[in-house]
Amino acid sequence: MTPAGPTTRAAATATTAPATVDAGAARAAETAPAPPAALRDATWDDARAAAHLLGERMRRRLPVAADPVALDAAEGRILAADLRARVDLPGTAVSAMDGWAVGSTGHGPWRVGAPVLAGHAPTGIALGPGEARPIATGAPVPPSTAGVLRSEHGDVTDGVLRVNALAPTGGARAGAEIRPAGEEAGRGDVLLRSGTRLTAVRLGLAAAAGHDLLPVRAPAATDVIHLGDEVVAHGVPAPGRVRDAVGPALPGLLGACGLAVGSSTRVPDDARATRDAIGRATAPLVLTTGGSSRGPADHVRAALDGLGARLLVDAVRMRPGHPVMLAELPDGRAVLCLPGNPLAAVACLLSFAPPLVDGLAGRAVPALAGWTAGADLPGGGSRTRLVACAFDADGRLVPVAAQGPGMLRGLAAA
Repeated sequence: MTPAGPTTRAAATATTAPATVDAGAARAAETAPAPPAALRDATWDDARAAAHLLGERMRRRLPVAADPVALDAAEGRILAADLRARVDLPGTAVSAMDGWAVGSTGHGPWRVGAPVLAGHAPTGIALGPGEARPIATGAPVPPSTAGVLRSEHGDVTDGVLRVNALAPTGGARAGAEIRPAGEEAGRGDVLLRSGTRLTAVRLGLAAAAGHDLLPVRAPAATDVIHLGDEVVAHGVPAPGRVRDAVGPALPGLLGACGLAVGSSTRVPDDARATRDAIGRATAPLVLTTGGSSRGPADHVRAALDGLGARLLVDAVRMRPGHPVMLAELPDGRAVLCLPGNPLAAVACLLSFAPPLVDGLAGRAVPALAGWTAGADLPGGGSRTRLVACAFDADGRLVPVAAQGPGMLRGLAAA
């Protein structure tokens, strides 16, 4: 979804055991950042900043589980500790090109000996002046190698190597085409910091550095509480009822944000039932859908007050999704209260869950990418307007149809 306010920007769109608070976590609270000031009718950017700060506080106050995971299962996970090289990269001086390892610089000639192949341990036999050995890319260079002459820069006749017309002036140069041991990284060097999201290339780096298992953070569990007498979970709804369109989407949406569903509960529009459901939740993040506005059947605000929660964000100047709330429970856990309308709920989840997870991981919120609009986007006035868009044939963003707060058809086409 694209936020369109005074400027148009493109927003990036991305069962575990319950967490418990222990004495160590309580001591860590002393070093946690101060809670953000309560924001009423906050700007979209300020609300995202508050979510990030709450995530940082949670990281310092709540225990974080870490699991060792094999490389082939670690993509997309978050490192729980710094990743250090277990070996020098490369482990020994190697040839950067196919060619000849030569024992002296210049134009030669060099008497050619046995080849040196990648994957074979160095023989320890040194090259003397006037000697050369064919060498493969990545193969360890023999002791006393002056440099490597590229294969296209030399010719061999009757077992004797000479430079040809393609060779650089001066012929074979000292240290040419040799990767020294530790050129990329030395043993013990930090390659990736804790909190880094693991991509395919980063997993390749971990493998090159000698790792088979990586310590990753378990996705933060999220207890989901669905509110509303009118919402049904199965079948065709009767008149006056609506089918739950948010619940089936939440596992995938939460997973894209780096979270996981811990439990899922349905609660009627009742003040005590709402408070009890939030009070029974044990996950680091509690997510409510519906009941966040100020109507006669909306009880989330009173439930949070009854539980002693600190309300950090009370409504955001955004469309859709204005009645979203963010709160901190007395034990340091977070409550994100989404509106009941499907598009508004998704817009709020994708706006505020990612920065909260960034704070949990100890990393900054990444800058939003900018895109070129291929059509006029509806403005939001003083509010940030979130617009579901698709790319046109020229790679520009254009708004899709059916974008009412209770609709998902447009977002499904985005």
